[in-house]
Amino acid sequence: MKPVFKPVSFEAARGEIIGITGQNGAGKSTLLKIVGNVLSPTKGSCTWSRGSAKLDNDAIRLTLGYVAPYLELYDELTAAEHVQFVADLKGQSISLEDSIELLDRFGLDEKVARSDRHLRAYSSGMKQRVRCAMAFACSPEALLLDEATSTLDDVGTSIVLREARAAADRGAIVFVATNDERELAATHREVRIESL
Repeated sequence: MKPVFKPVSFEAARGEIIGITGQNGAGKSTLLKIVGNVLSPTKGSCTWSRGSAKLDNDAIRLTLGYVAPYLELYDELTAAEHVQFVADLKGQSISLEDSIELLDRFGLDEKVARSDRHLRAYSSGMKQRVRCAMAFACSPEALLLDEATSTLDDVGTSIVLREARAAADRGAIVFVATNDERELAATHREVRIESL
């Protein structure tokens, strides 16, 4: 297997917003997938711990919220059903009203969120708002935001950044893979990825 990027080493702590930067194709998304335990690194390791206890793979997946513009959605489900689906996967439950409130927080009109309109009828920006709400559902301990605002307008971008800061203020670790200066301005520090 061919390495994608040069070795990188960093630690992240609760309450931090860390920007992952690099040229297109440098491996930002790949690094986030490694951090999220979706991919295994060819060399080295990524370790998650809570206090002094190392987290196993299942625990890691339950603590993360993940959003990317390429994340698949189900055309036959409503926005609220997507949020509830993510909660179910994490062994939690979220009421219809709480799902609608979360979607509204991310700028999806309440009438739309409350309707039985399936996602096949949504614009790309509306779908991205749903993806973001799904990532933030159930107050995850860590958020992986992979170009989360790429299909959003300025209002949508401001909402995502506001919610990322609020999550960090609550103690979540937030990773933001981007080259967008607005997003990088919201981070506490940056990790630059360089391709091989």
